[in-house]
Amino acid sequence: MKTSASGTTTGTAVTPAADPSASTSVAGAEEPFGFPVEDPAQSLPETAQRLLEAARRLLLTGGFDALRLDAIAAEAGKNKASIKYHFGNKDGLIAAIVDSLDYDDCLAFADQTRGTSGEERLQRYIAGQTHLAGDKDGFLMFFDLLPHVIRDENLRGRLAALYEWYYKMNAVWLGLTDHVRAENRERFIAFASLMVATVDGLALQAALRPKGFDLERSFEMLGFLLKRTLDEFVASLDRGDGPA
Repeated sequence: MKTSASGTTTGTAVTPAADPSASTSVAGAEEPFGFPVEDPAQSLPETAQRLLEAARRLLLTGGFDALRLDAIAAEAGKNKASIKYHFGNKDGLIAAIVDSLDYDDCLAFADQTRGTSGEERLQRYIAGQTHLAGDKDGFLMFFDLLPHVIRDENLRGRLAALYEWYYKMNAVWLGLTDHVRAENRERFIAFASLMVATVDGLALQAALRPKGFDLERSFEMLGFLLKRTLDEFVASLDRGDGPA
């Protein structure tokens, strides 16, 4: 949720993606933080959207090897040159796929938690995280792309920027934006990275389906743990103490 890890494409004009570290401050607002790039759906013209949808269908059914430019163009009913025009190259298209995987779900999640507090907000947080991790198709595509993204410096940087956004979205979802400041930002990121790792890790286990695993029970356990520890963590952020 383009053309490379450092830019976005609308037609042939490439503009740099926003620096996530320079986004709106964590403190002071409950609105979702700016995405590192433009809205993956709304910023693309119709032809680019059709190419992106075609690439997602091929990735889902055939894996990474199915992402051949001629096959994507044929699936979209467009010529291969249109991929270069809208995305620059195959890496640009892959970046757009990664961007689009859960952008809408993350913003909907923010809408569902906004205006709530206490136990109700925590319950909605757990329900939202369960929903994100339960997106089988989205994570199947993500896991297909991940080995290739990690090996590519530009794509790796793009995905890292998205993870920084996910950290900030955890502050939004949990209503912690007013508690995170420059002096405790690293401690909050340590917490948020654990929440992100929980979603990724449980999604992987849901795909593997080891004996005895239950996605909803696992998130119920996360809710049980957060209900007993989250208030103290937030208090420690406000006090400025706790683990470095």
